[in-house]
Amino acid sequence: MSKIPTAKEFLEQENLPETLSGGTLVFAMNEFAKLHVKAALEAAANNAEVSIELSNPYDPESEYAEVNKQSILSAYPESNIK
Repeated sequence: MSKIPTAKEFLEQENLPETLSGGTLVFAMNEFAKLHVKAALEAAANNAEVSIELSNPYDPESEYAEVNKQSILSAYPESNIK
């Protein structure tokens, strides 16, 4: 993901004044939070590490753990941001 804007940069990109109130303030905070949650989840998914463990040390194909990228990306739904 590209550079995440600062709060001030976000307001400028959205053509919003630095002094907000009411619904405009809530909108701006929600959209800014969504940007950062998405970036954090993308970073987690892109940097996830997988450890492999064998259930039988004599059988290299016995079992392993695999990280499901989608489970990370959907771990914190945007609907939680209200």
